[in-house]
Amino acid sequence: MKKIRWYLECFVTYFKINVLVVMEYKLDFLAINLASILALLVGVFNIEIIFSHVEAMKAWNKDEVLWCLGFFYMVRAIYNTFFINTLSISYWVQNGKFDLYMIRPLNTFFQLLSSGRYNAEYPLDEYLVGGILLVKTGFSLHLFQDGTDWLLFAYLLLTGVFVYFSILFIFSSLSFWMVKSNMFLVMIENLERLAEYPIDIYHKAIRVAVSMLIPIALVNYYPTVFLLRGRDVRVLLFITGVCVVLGGIAVAVWKLGMKAYQSTGA
Repeated sequence: MKKIRWYLECFVTYFKINVLVVMEYKLDFLAINLASILALLVGVFNIEIIFSHVEAMKAWNKDEVLWCLGFFYMVRAIYNTFFINTLSISYWVQNGKFDLYMIRPLNTFFQLLSSGRYNAEYPLDEYLVGGILLVKTGFSLHLFQDGTDWLLFAYLLLTGVFVYFSILFIFSSLSFWMVKSNMFLVMIENLERLAEYPIDIYHKAIRVAVSMLIPIALVNYYPTVFLLRGRDVRVLLFITGVCVVLGGIAVAVWKLGMKAYQSTGA
């Protein structure tokens, strides 16, 4: 219990330091978030334009598609707040500075998540746009009618974050063997653009790829299907099962990577 409290205090301290660093230049901070909000709104405007010409997108109405997009923004916001440093593994390995994490008296993975930031901005833009979309469309879709809806939403949001984190962490951890692993992260960024919309609209091969091979569709599409299309327990079990599998793979890759890592002083 004492050790857990110590790690929690360390995390809070790191978090405060990161916020102070980001807020050092307040005008830059506001400008970056404003520009990011405008960039996110482009996705919303695209959906508005599409539905100004069609009534439905493969049986999905506008509010459902906007909910799917808002859910994705919220998942990414949480990831960017707490887990974005996992994208920096390549940087630390390339520069030989990963040794710093290994010699400090703290868990290596904990330090990777907590110290410094891979990205200087905090995702206030994604919280704002994602939250507005979820609230606006959620009530029009008659969600959040009781406590069960809120519990399911919270659980699916957590699984979405876990899936998103696991996928990026696995590919980022390949840096232990492939120094230039950023190409995989670029591929994930392209898949994210597909995941912003219901995958029903794509070819079957793409649907299989984003559901089974690189299951980015579990970040927002399958949670949306479960919440809006009948609460099929099989969908919930599928999401949970994939989370367990991805978690196991992520742990295995990290442990193997730590063993494969060769210090620059070796």
